[in-house]
Amino acid sequence: MGFLDPVEDALFVTAGLNSLGYPASFHLGRETAPVVAPGGFYAWVQCGGSVVSTTLPVREEYTEVLRTGKRGLPC
Repeated sequence: MGFLDPVEDALFVTAGLNSLGYPASFHLGRETAPVVAPGGFYAWVQCGGSVVSTTLPVREEYTEVLRTGKRGLPC
């Protein structure tokens, strides 16, 4: 225990990287399988096109439903 949930963690990492001048973006995705409930949501941070907040294969396992921040810039 003592860790933040994935959404809080990704928000803090995004804010921290942006405050340091890095073009980080916050992403929220819904689990691709199962298609029906109870599909889960997960949040991650990308910087320069790379996922930097987790080692999970979020791009393959989640459908992005929300993105905020900068994207496509080098990190």
